[in-house]
Amino acid sequence: MKSYIIATDALGRNANFDPKTDSYPRVQMVRLRRMLDNFYLRNGGENRLVIAPNQYAIALEPNRPSTVDTNDLMGESDDSEVRESAELPPMDAMGEGRGLDHRRDARRPIARVLVGIILAMLTGVAAYLLWLDRDAGQDGREIAYPAFVLDLPTAAAGSREEELSESIGNHLVGRLKGFGGIRVFDSNAGTPEKSGYLIKVRFLNPKADKVELRLLTRDSGEILWSTEIDTSNAATWKLELDRAIVSLVGNYGEIAQSELSKVGNDFSAGYPCLLQFDLYIRYREQEKVKPLRKCLRQSVKRFPNDAHLLSVAAFARNMAEQSEADIRGKGLGMVLARKAEAIDHDSAAANFAIAQSAFFAGDCATGVAWGKKALALNPLNSRISGYLGLYMIACDLPDGESYAVRALEFDPNVDLTIAGAVAFQMLKRGDAVSARDLSARYMASSLRDEPALELTYILSCAMLKDLTEARRAWKILAERYGLSESAPPREVLSRWISSPVLLNEVMRLADQSGLFHQFPDNSKVKSSR
Repeated sequence: MKSYIIATDALGRNANFDPKTDSYPRVQMVRLRRMLDNFYLRNGGENRLVIAPNQYAIALEPNRPSTVDTNDLMGESDDSEVRESAELPPMDAMGEGRGLDHRRDARRPIARVLVGIILAMLTGVAAYLLWLDRDAGQDGREIAYPAFVLDLPTAAAGSREEELSESIGNHLVGRLKGFGGIRVFDSNAGTPEKSGYLIKVRFLNPKADKVELRLLTRDSGEILWSTEIDTSNAATWKLELDRAIVSLVGNYGEIAQSELSKVGNDFSAGYPCLLQFDLYIRYREQEKVKPLRKCLRQSVKRFPNDAHLLSVAAFARNMAEQSEADIRGKGLGMVLARKAEAIDHDSAAANFAIAQSAFFAGDCATGVAWGKKALALNPLNSRISGYLGLYMIACDLPDGESYAVRALEFDPNVDLTIAGAVAFQMLKRGDAVSARDLSARYMASSLRDEPALELTYILSCAMLKDLTEARRAWKILAERYGLSESAPPREVLSRWISSPVLLNEVMRLADQSGLFHQFPDNSKVKSSR
């Protein structure tokens, strides 16, 4: 099988097709490989069809079982599974060449049969995957994510109001599709039983230059949230609408808060576990680690085909591999991320899980490429924008801080680690005033302690010569970890900073600030450097 045969017999190319300049058959073969991987990932089976990289031949091979064993947070993996090249090989490596002056030799009838099989597989696999999606909720294999109906205002045909209503609806649906962990239905979809919320949009005046968005419960009609958007300025209303979307469906938005009020301290498999994970990422409460490990394991076993869940599992695993040097199965985060992306190529969370895995493996270029793709799929996700910025900063890439700042500007409930990192960058540049103001603002809005913000606040106060306030806050921070204010600073800081590079950077700034120079036991300070 060669691409010329596939192109001319199956894909409609004429006899002048040149594989050296037209890669269409190879592109289609890559799609077919991914669909096959997706199919067998979902469906399992003792054997499977395989098309080897750089080849067109179809082989039947044993279906190797997944290496994901969820014993150690998320499991173990073979690093060889992580290595995957996205590059298309040179033409000669594919066995290309027009050859035989395009003569139809005796092998062409066989080739036509194989091409027919390929096309039938493309159609059949797609149809079966659609069938799986249709049937997924009928046997408990689908996570019960919160769902809502979108109710848009009606208007006279051809009027500005009708055009505006359609534009708002298209913008809402387009943006909402980028978020994992929610389901959106049209008001005419006939599936009210599947939705617990209603997002109602209505015009506030006859001119339709102002609209209101309301979030209501479907059962009682209780108004949980509302906001008004000025639609008189076409250049700005979409930005206002984007901010409203983040307030609604962000990681800590109104819907998540409503669901948290229902589940409380529940760590059940599925959506409750994902809610608890989001809380952990924001506040890093260590008492949540043990129940989170358990519920994430249970969730992956129960819902192995949920791309959003696998993305969260990859995120959790990557964090574990960073903080636990002796953890088993290095590289499993990438395996989970690849599986999530195979299930849903357009999942922003899955694409970013691959980016994070690459960053943690030291591959900054791959991390940036996948991170930017994830952000393009969901430009409103502050976690993607913020952590992409943090990882780029760690790679010494100049645009990193702008991505993190964007997350702060768009989402008032951004992960506190992102706010702390931005404040720390301000501090490194010598902008102690901005660092202190940013740290103080997010500390005031947080219901729990956040050491990174506290530290930047302490150091910025010290750099601004407010040593009394800096030492007061330092004493509180040290005593929280069972240490005195005169304990070696490195000992205090190492309680939550695991990176030696970051720890040395913090110590350098602390030394510049003069924070520890006048403590009674100065010998401890010197010995800690």
